[in-house]
Amino acid sequence: MQYQNFRGADLKEALSAVKATLGPNALIEGTRQISNGRGGGLGHSYVEVTAAAPVGLKWPYANQEAAAAEAPMRRREARSPTAFGRKAQKNVPNLVRDASEIERELGMLRQMLNELNESRAPKERALTELHAAGIEGALARELATGATKVARRGREALRAWLNGRIKERLTVTPSLLTDPAPRVIACVGPTGVGKTTTLAKLAARARLDHGRSVGVISLDTFRVGAVEQWQRYANLMGIPFQVASDRTTFLRAMADMPTDLVLVDTAGRSVHGTAWPLAGCLREIDDRKLNVLLVLPAWLRANDVTRVLEMYDDPLPTEIVVTKLDETYQVGGILHAALPSQLPFAYLCNGPRVPEDILDASVDGVLDAVFPSEA
Repeated sequence: MQYQNFRGADLKEALSAVKATLGPNALIEGTRQISNGRGGGLGHSYVEVTAAAPVGLKWPYANQEAAAAEAPMRRREARSPTAFGRKAQKNVPNLVRDASEIERELGMLRQMLNELNESRAPKERALTELHAAGIEGALARELATGATKVARRGREALRAWLNGRIKERLTVTPSLLTDPAPRVIACVGPTGVGKTTTLAKLAARARLDHGRSVGVISLDTFRVGAVEQWQRYANLMGIPFQVASDRTTFLRAMADMPTDLVLVDTAGRSVHGTAWPLAGCLREIDDRKLNVLLVLPAWLRANDVTRVLEMYDDPLPTEIVVTKLDETYQVGGILHAALPSQLPFAYLCNGPRVPEDILDASVDGVLDAVFPSEA
C-alpha cells in the first residue's frame, strides 16, 4: 500500500485534500501538526495527514455501502478474522502507549543532557548554548567571554545574558521602501538563496503598500528560466522590466528606467574569483542612493557565511536579508555575517509567498530567530 502526505492550514483543509485525491474512504495512517517553533510574524505551521487509497480492502475498512456480493465475506470476517485480519491486528501499533514511551524517553534524555551541561565549566556551558544555536569559532568564544558568574545562576539566566550580549551588537536598518528619494536596491548572494523572490516581495510591497514607481533590471542571464520568471512577475505587478548582461547594457537600462525605485537582480556565484557582471555595473551609482543586500539563507553555517562574505566584496554589501527562516531551527550562522562586519539586517523572510513572507528586520525579531523561546 502506498501512502501519501497531504498538507493544509488546518485538519479540515488537509482532509479535504485527502478526500479530493483518494476519495471519501481513504485510509488515514496518521496526522501531525508541523511548526517552525517560532511565534509572532515568524511563526509558520500546517497540518500533515498521511493517507492511502482503499484499494482491494474489505470490510470493516471499505465503504459500508459496498456491493451486496461482499456481505457474506463481511459476516465471515466478523465471526473469525482471516489470516490477513490477524496479521493486521498483530501489526497495529498501540499509538497511545508508543507516544507515552517516546515522550518519557525524550524527557529522560533532556534531563541527562541538562545534568551533563551543569557539570561542565561555566564558560563551556555558554559555548554549548551558542554552538546549539549555530554560533561557532572565534565569535562564540568572544560572546562567551565573561559568562562565568552568570552561568552559575542557571541556564535561563545564561540564555538571557547571551541574548543581551548579542543584542548590544545587533543593528537593523529602517525600511528602504518608505524613503521617497530615488534609490537602487541590488540583491547579491549564492545561487538558490532567494534573491529573485526577495526582490519580487520588495517590488510588490513598494508598489502596493507605498505607491512607489518600481522597475526591475535583471543581470541573471545564466539561470534557466530566470528572465521568464521576472517577466511573469513584472506583468502581474504592471512594472517595467529590462535585461542587462554587462556594464554597457546595464547603464543603458538604468537610463531608460522611468522609475524612482530600481531593483537589480543578479546571478549567483559559486566559485570565488569568477567573472561577475555586477562588479562593474554599480560603480557609477551614487552610494547614497545604492543599497546592496546580501541575501543569506537562515540555515547557512558559520564557515560558509565567511566564505560568502569573501566572495561578495565588490560592491560591498550594505545590509543583510535572511531568507528561508521556515526551513531551519538553527539560525545563528547569519550572525557571522552581521556582527564581525557590523552589517545591519534589513529584512527577514519566512516563506516563499509574494509579498506576504517578508518582514522589516528588528533586533527582537533576529534574536527570536537565533534563540527561540523554549516551550
